[in-house]
Amino acid sequence: MAEIPFTVSARTARLIGRENVANAEGALIELVKNCYDADSKNSIILIDKKNDTLLLIDTGEGMNSQIISEQWMTIGTDDKLYNAVTASGRIKSGAKGIGRFALDRLGEKCTMLTFPKSDFNHGYVWNVDWNRFEQKDDEGRNVKINEVFANIDDIVDTGYFSELKKNIDNDKVIEILEEINTETKIDYGTALIIKGLRDNWSDNNISKVFQTLELLNPPEGLNKIKIWLLSTEEPKKYGLVENDEFQDYDYKLVATYKKNDTFKVDFDIHRNEFDFNLIPKELFNYSDMQEFPFDMETFKNEKFNLTRTFPELIKGLVENSLLLKNIGDFEFTFYFLKNTLSSKDREKFYQKEFLGNRGKWIEKFGGIKLYRDDFRIRPYGELNTQSYDWLLLGERYGQNPAAFSRKGSRVRPNQVAGVVKFSRLDNPYLEDKSNREGIQESDTFEFFKNLLKAIIKVLEDDRSTVGFNLDKLFSDLNQEEENIEETADIANEENDENESPEETKEKNKKLKRGVQARDKKLSEKENELATSRAMASAGIMIASFSHEFHGIKNNLTSRVFLFKKRLNDVVSEEDLQNSSQGIKLSNELDKLYRQDQKLKQWIDFAIGLTKRDRRKNKKINIVEYFSNFKQIWDVNLFTERNITFSYSFTESPESYTTNISELDLDTVFDNLITNSIEAFQRNGVNGERKIDVNLTIENNKDIRIKYSDSGPGIISSYSKINDIFKPFETSKVDDLGNPVGTGLGMWLVKSAVDSNKGKVLLSKPQSGFEIDFWFKKIK
Repeated sequence: MAEIPFTVSARTARLIGRENVANAEGALIELVKNCYDADSKNSIILIDKKNDTLLLIDTGEGMNSQIISEQWMTIGTDDKLYNAVTASGRIKSGAKGIGRFALDRLGEKCTMLTFPKSDFNHGYVWNVDWNRFEQKDDEGRNVKINEVFANIDDIVDTGYFSELKKNIDNDKVIEILEEINTETKIDYGTALIIKGLRDNWSDNNISKVFQTLELLNPPEGLNKIKIWLLSTEEPKKYGLVENDEFQDYDYKLVATYKKNDTFKVDFDIHRNEFDFNLIPKELFNYSDMQEFPFDMETFKNEKFNLTRTFPELIKGLVENSLLLKNIGDFEFTFYFLKNTLSSKDREKFYQKEFLGNRGKWIEKFGGIKLYRDDFRIRPYGELNTQSYDWLLLGERYGQNPAAFSRKGSRVRPNQVAGVVKFSRLDNPYLEDKSNREGIQESDTFEFFKNLLKAIIKVLEDDRSTVGFNLDKLFSDLNQEEENIEETADIANEENDENESPEETKEKNKKLKRGVQARDKKLSEKENELATSRAMASAGIMIASFSHEFHGIKNNLTSRVFLFKKRLNDVVSEEDLQNSSQGIKLSNELDKLYRQDQKLKQWIDFAIGLTKRDRRKNKKINIVEYFSNFKQIWDVNLFTERNITFSYSFTESPESYTTNISELDLDTVFDNLITNSIEAFQRNGVNGERKIDVNLTIENNKDIRIKYSDSGPGIISSYSKINDIFKPFETSKVDDLGNPVGTGLGMWLVKSAVDSNKGKVLLSKPQSGFEIDFWFKKIK
């Protein structure tokens, strides 16, 4: 059998250059990265529309003829992969060996002048015409890539700086070179002269490139390379690219991870939003505000440190997952900045004034950007692109659009800026796409994104806890509940025709306070309704198709019976039982019957949820409720899963009556049962599966319901167990850290209890799960 080699068409250069690099901006950035990898401290870019030329100069190590031949001219060279660190200690940003084809994206022809550091006053001039890669041979086929040549000649008896001045006629570029040469002699480096530009290079495009270059390096710390961008069309508009630092923010969080066996992340947080000197000290009487990091001393200092592990950040994460080990060192600096500040909010939340126009600043520097080895990975955080909100913070906010005065509220993507820094040496599993536009989608990158969102949640939880308690303080100080009651009393007054002007004026003041308090309460309810509406849509769909569901349910009752009857008309039951295949068929029919009964029960349950009478508050006997509850779920839920469900009571059954809706009771106990079943199924959970409900009467006034199970209990990563009542808080995640639970179950439990003026107490016993409820006893 003959072996034939692969051949590569010269057109491949176009595919990996002109067509693979998305735009001229990206191509130019690739060439600046080459300057950085060459250990250059300077990079000068000139866009000369008049002469149809683009010039890029560096003062790096240059290239000798061997490097030009074996690395620069070799497609896909792995030199940067294995020689990843430069002489000065920089980690090279490139690794795929295709960046030089960005030249083809920018122009038709290129001349390169290069003087290597190793050979004093000996350089090389390299020329290529990219159109040669599209030539045809005598038979009309594309020439092969090894049939296309670039020209290279020696430059002798002259230096790099002298040669640059011979080939450059732009005064501003020469002026910059003179300044650099004064400080450090320009003896070596590389210059690219690109002609026949493929883009128009309008001023708008140049401005966009300038802005991209401003963000090319991380905004904090010293720049390792100075970059100038010049335009012959606008000689005074551009110049040295400055790197602004973030200074005006409400919150700053720095999460630092140095790879370790316990997956510990260190946090530095600056809480810069609130003016401690204006805040009434009664705030620190609330239980939340007496614990670190909300205590008075920490709050006054504004800055504090804490640590969290990956499993603490992403509740329910499998600690022995290989993905955790795939994450190397990284640093995430995250900023939260409000866009507006109303006088009303400043009064209620004691927020500091902020400087300037944050909206314009966010437009330029907003978004979360990724930096590998101090170079930005585009397009993450790129304004006006789909990748601006690549962590989908907008989607998170849409799921929970509550104000920050509600615990668990989310930040919006137009309020944040951030920098994620890592090295490719420490994170080999976060690889570039072949076009250098982003990171390859992989399980590791998906987990990394979820980890970053979990880090952001640390800030969100801190801010919303402060906001919740400041809102509570404002309500208490302004006696909002009393104001609402006073308003109701005034509205119900009769015969007020003879009241004095002073009395009318005082009533108007009370009415104003009452309306403001009621508006606030309505706003809070609207936040809850926004979440509830999403869930209600499922109920509406069930109600809309209830007639069809009834039909399906009726068919489920009889279809296996009818199938057996028709089957026995063809084959007798005796013949079926006398063959192995017949026995298998009978067993399958029995299995289908059991599944149908289970499906019928679920349909009954779903249809029952939408019945109007179940939503009304009425007198309900709790003992009878649990008797029916056990009967409904015992066969198809508990028995099948080897779960023992029991309920007990100490007084006569007639004593356990309260005023509540069946729907609210189902909301509480269906969610608890669902959580218990999920807990029993966790890996490593063995032993008895038991759920107990104990009913007692306290002080002849309240019905106490204690719910407990023998499962593993609340996972250890919840240091504050009441956090499970927050909306969208879940410990049900897949291996990548994606939530697979809604995170609404326990929030719905608490909401159902609160709306019926009940009480709930969550405990953390030594084993299992335990929660208590109290509802008002009625006769």
